[in-house]
Amino acid sequence: MKNELAMSLISRRPLTEELARAQITALSDFDGGLLRPDKWSEYEPIRSPFNADDISDPVSVLAKPQGNFFYRSGRPTVVSGGMWNLAYPLDWRFPSPIFTNYWTGEIDGKWASKGRLDRVEAFVGDMFHLTGSDFGLLTTRIDIEAKNTTVIRPSYKGLTFDSGIPGLYWINFFSDELADWLDLANFPERLGTLKSLEGGGYSITFCEAPEDAVTGDVLRRQRVAMDWLGADKFFDIRLPDRTVNLPDWACVPL
Repeated sequence: MKNELAMSLISRRPLTEELARAQITALSDFDGGLLRPDKWSEYEPIRSPFNADDISDPVSVLAKPQGNFFYRSGRPTVVSGGMWNLAYPLDWRFPSPIFTNYWTGEIDGKWASKGRLDRVEAFVGDMFHLTGSDFGLLTTRIDIEAKNTTVIRPSYKGLTFDSGIPGLYWINFFSDELADWLDLANFPERLGTLKSLEGGGYSITFCEAPEDAVTGDVLRRQRVAMDWLGADKFFDIRLPDRTVNLPDWACVPL
């Protein structure tokens, strides 16, 4: 997919069978099946037909430790992604990471822009609360064609909190605990739009349209926002081994 929107949700909430069913059902049923998968699998390649009337197999696969639910919809693909249960078995020699419920999604930007963009934004917000996420984001990758050459503007992000908060992007979601740690209540209006979410937590949006997310003004305000919130709290690809002073609840038990 080109010009895709990318969703990431990171949660400490254990992926029990009940929550696995709730997550897969929410993906399947949202807005009358707007994002419903055609295919699913525990591993690549994704080939098994998805039956919205019987999700017992994908639920049991996702609920087990180290279980995955990969999904895909459309020909050509317009929606794809995965739900990851990163918990280790109880007899594993190492403890499970603190963030075991991880959900990623990729949505075709052109498909979403045809009257579906607001629904995609609402979907990510709804799933943020369903999963009990501590952090979530909806970002974008714009492929710019110039002189028969595709130039990709990369936006690096971390995948866990081990090296800090993954980053700031187009739309960002924060749990109440994370918002307190960042002092989001005093976030400057000139940098981005801060919104208190109905189900708890906050969102910060830096531009209205995804195609504006790679403009110089937006990228500058994101960088200034990270400096304001505390640059040492965010992932920095230039300092991958940097030790981050995380809140107590984000520390992995030894």
